[in-house]
Order: sequence, then C-alpha cells, then structure tokens
Amino acid sequence: MEISISIEQAQEPIAVMHLKGDLDASNFLDVVTKAQEIYQKPARNLIIDLSEVPYISSAGLVAIHKIALLYSDAPQQVEDNRGPDFTHSNTARKHVKLLSPRPTVDQILDTAGLKIFFKIFDDLESALKSF
Repeated sequence: MEISISIEQAQEPIAVMHLKGDLDASNFLDVVTKAQEIYQKPARNLIIDLSEVPYISSAGLVAIHKIALLYSDAPQQVEDNRGPDFTHSNTARKHVKLLSPRPTVDQILDTAGLKIFFKIFDDLESALKSF
C-alpha cells in the first residue's frame, strides 16, 4: 500500500489521501495513522481517493470507519471502539468524502452498508466543491 497526501486550498485546507494497492489487514493501521496525522495538522477535511485500490477487506472498512470517527471529533471512540457510532452522523459525512472507488470496491462498500454514510464522488473537483 502506498499512501500519499496532497493538500488542496479552499476556505479551509482539504487533504486528499491517495491510496494505491489493496486496503487490508496488512496496512489498515497505516492508513488510520496517516489520517490521524493529517487531522492534527493541517486539515480537518479529508477526501479518500480509492481510484487505485483494487480490493478492500473488512479491515479496510474498519479503517474508513475509524477515520470517520476521528473526523467526527470522536477520537476517544477511535482508540477504544466504544460509545455512539458517529459514522452515521452528519459530521462524518461533512468532513470525509470518498473519491472514485473502483467497481469492486464500490460493491464492497455497498454490501457493507457504508455507501449510505459517505458522499462518493467520481471526480476530485466535485469532491472539493462539496466542502
């Protein structure tokens, strides 16, 4: 898994986390850790670019869920997996967007029920304008 970050300037900085490779148990903690670093500084808004992720496992889905918790200002729940599920809140949808999942990943997100909790965009410009 390769993780790269770009920062786009809007009213507030928006981080774009570009993922390349399968998102699974071997790397999901790296993805969460990188999101935590970005959240601390410089950006409280995040786009997760899934365009180069051919497969996402249940551990990868956990990573997306933990990131949503973090960006919902619920860091304690990220650490110990307790408390209310902030993924379902408007705050999570407001601060974390998904970009260009491949059809197989899109199907996994749908099967897991996560598509209804995230705004998903096909192009970066639309995702940036959504903040």
